[in-house]
Amino acid sequence: MAQSRLDNYLSGLDNLLTNTAENSKLTEALTHGDRHAAKEILQDTLKHKYGEYLDLLLLTRKEQYWTNLNSPLYLLGDNINSIIMDIPYFTKWSSIELTSTPASLITLIQRYPILSNESGMVTGSLLGGIILNDNLTLLNLLGKDTKDKSLTLLLEGSPVGPTFSDIDIAVSVFDRIIASNLTEGKIEKHFFTRQHLLINGEKSKLQLLLISDTNISKPVTDANLYHQLLALALLFFAIVAWLMIRNKNDHY
Repeated sequence: MAQSRLDNYLSGLDNLLTNTAENSKLTEALTHGDRHAAKEILQDTLKHKYGEYLDLLLLTRKEQYWTNLNSPLYLLGDNINSIIMDIPYFTKWSSIELTSTPASLITLIQRYPILSNESGMVTGSLLGGIILNDNLTLLNLLGKDTKDKSLTLLLEGSPVGPTFSDIDIAVSVFDRIIASNLTEGKIEKHFFTRQHLLINGEKSKLQLLLISDTNISKPVTDANLYHQLLALALLFFAIVAWLMIRNKNDHY
């Protein structure tokens, strides 16, 4: 379910960014160097259903940084140049680490070429992405309708960003689960499993850690056992009744 929701989430961002990059008005704004018009188009993009999820949204013109409508929470500084240099012109999500304080930022970002209406040549590019370190919105989406569970994103075995949790887990237990590096297991009455998530349809370094409390499953187990015993009791009485009727018929 989490993988399916992630696929839909990224697909929505894909479509939004593609439509923005193919907007003829944006191409015209780039061609004439009209930053005001370009920012209005980017603002409309952010108002879209999926646009609200974007933390990064910036434009290049003639291979140089031109303008952005990034979230004010993230001051990219020198990272802008590295983003432009490191992200290729492919409609695939790239994961890059941005240097920041107090900790590095882990991003998922794409770059879309913007083609001239007249020549068909690349006149600029649109870059859009999300910051995983502070993306509780994404975790809430992955954990939607999930009860009595804890979800955390991991990258190369280390937590990335916040934790979506519907149970109480001691920090020491959580740390032991992380340090175990096991795909699945049980530590102090907590079951856990970690699975790689698919990005661009391929196995990525990003993992989803799911933790549940075994105490929560006990009432369910007890209920199942009760119904099983009840079924056996009914079957027993049915057999006894059938044998009594059969004996009675044989007697006559």
